[in-house]
Amino acid sequence: MHFAPARALRAFIERQLVTHPGVTYVTADLSMPNVDLKVDLTDLHSVQDESLDFFICSHVLEHVPEDRRALEELCRVLRPGGQGILMVPISLAATEIDEDPTVTDEAERWRRFGQHDHVRLYSRQGFMDRVASVGFHLEALGTEHFGEETFKQHGINPQSVLYVVHKPERNGEARGTSTNSDAP
Repeated sequence: MHFAPARALRAFIERQLVTHPGVTYVTADLSMPNVDLKVDLTDLHSVQDESLDFFICSHVLEHVPEDRRALEELCRVLRPGGQGILMVPISLAATEIDEDPTVTDEAERWRRFGQHDHVRLYSRQGFMDRVASVGFHLEALGTEHFGEETFKQHGINPQSVLYVVHKPERNGEARGTSTNSDAP
């Protein structure tokens, strides 16, 4: 399931599905046109428990007033052993999450959160802790995983990190742990 699917990534994924006929790709959003499911990320009532193998949720949580509830819902619908990509804007200079859903002044939101429709700005550790708190294992994959040359070749900032979550299997694996790589 792909939440708030960006047009270019959606098109890329759909092209890849031609060679993977057994894979079902579902798009979801509350307000975007042309998605398969109209859903609120904090209330995925139309998605069954543990029914997803994989999800993409990129640059969505910073817009959601109740991001903890959204993370809980993502964990609920992901099957044990399933994975997801979670991406948000992160301030590497921040030591904690700056959030206040009651701030409605656009200028103040730009100043504090970096965009007029954001309700928070995550710190790296704050984001990782929040994601782990709902039961996900988290991998932070940066240049040490992909290689510095790969980042240079594709014009990716060397401080960028891909956050991949895993829902533990039911075999007693510990909840709420995170893998903290050396990448910021």
